[in-house]
Amino acid sequence: MALSDKVNILTRIYTRRPTPALETSFKNFIQEELRELETSIRSIADASPQVSENAPSNPRKGMVRYAVTPWDPLSNGYQGLVVYNGTAWVQV
Repeated sequence: MALSDKVNILTRIYTRRPTPALETSFKNFIQEELRELETSIRSIADASPQVSENAPSNPRKGMVRYAVTPWDPLSNGYQGLVVYNGTAWVQV
């Protein structure tokens, strides 16, 4: 079963495609390359640990956050690294 980036944190690697030979398709080529770069950068940002005072709106399995007040992901006053395991935040 393939992993879904809607449920799991997955980083996307950007791979440059060959430049098209025709000038007319160059604009579309650039737009698509920029879209691919944006997707790759966003996936890396989502996968990197971040300081957060609020829970992410769409947590995905593998997300790592450094929880600070007022966010209390463990409901025990803990502030520090937590990871989302797919159903709950757990202390690292």
